[in-house]
Amino acid sequence: MTSRSTFYLHYSDKYDLLNQLVETQFSVFEKIVDKRIEGLISGQFEETITHFYNELVNSKQIIRALFTINEPEFNLKQKFEDTLYQYWLRYLSEKSSLKYNELIAKFGASIVFDTLNWTFENGIDDETLLFVENIRKKILEMSTSLKEIHDEP
Repeated sequence: MTSRSTFYLHYSDKYDLLNQLVETQFSVFEKIVDKRIEGLISGQFEETITHFYNELVNSKQIIRALFTINEPEFNLKQKFEDTLYQYWLRYLSEKSSLKYNELIAKFGASIVFDTLNWTFENGIDDETLLFVENIRKKILEMSTSLKEIHDEP
């Protein structure tokens, strides 16, 4: 609903527009994750995921639309997942030096990402958050028990 000349004042082409949309949403996501990651990984999950979701809910339509694009340079979904993975991996690396940290980080990032996706479709409810929180706790408990097994003489 904008004239061609107005469009080209702001963007060089449709790919430039798409790139700016992806980069804007990714920048917002990174800031939110940076602010909330400790709670998403180590505790206060219910409160944190609620804040996390609420900060992204205003953009959920555009985020969900951008998640459908699978072109490598515009793949917002992959950028979100990679960011969560890196944060989990950094957190786990500070806690232990297990060879399983990469796998555990994948599981953790997947839980956060999939919960975000699910809440975009279904909203947040206490029962779901408790279920997800129990999975997160189990993963961290298992990583701790693996560390103990790994550290035994």
